[in-house]
Amino acid sequence: MKWFGRLIGLVCRDNRSGREQAREREFIDTLNGLKTLRVTPDGGMSIDPEEIRDRVIASRHALKHFVRRP
Repeated sequence: MKWFGRLIGLVCRDNRSGREQAREREFIDTLNGLKTLRVTPDGGMSIDPEEIRDRVIASRHALKHFVRRP
């Protein structure tokens, strides 16, 4: 089956920039890190709003040095 994966890799090349590919990998890693992420059989997703809230607050706190206050 490895040869099939290689064949698909040759036929369906990813022509996006390295930066865009890195952003996608970072996004996928972040999603995989969510503890309450649930995927339904029909492809829907649900996440506990409290976990999102906690992550947003932590991110804001970590990046607050980029914001200048008047």
